[in-house]
Amino acid sequence: MCNTCSAEIKHRNSHHTECCTCMNGYPKKCDCGGLIHVEETVSENFGTLVVFRCDKCNFVFDIQEEEY
Repeated sequence: MCNTCSAEIKHRNSHHTECCTCMNGYPKKCDCGGLIHVEETVSENFGTLVVFRCDKCNFVFDIQEEEY
């Protein structure tokens, strides 16, 4: 995540293969053996963001602005 983002990411269901907070099709396996979760977070600068992040290696695969 960029330094200007002040979003706080929380892994509510880390290490669970059936995550009730992830979007359909997630979590997915990461190459490190962890799980890639999709979570919503709020950034003061960018509003609501959808973050694709591994719960083990903490790698961020993608960040998207929430579309309404």
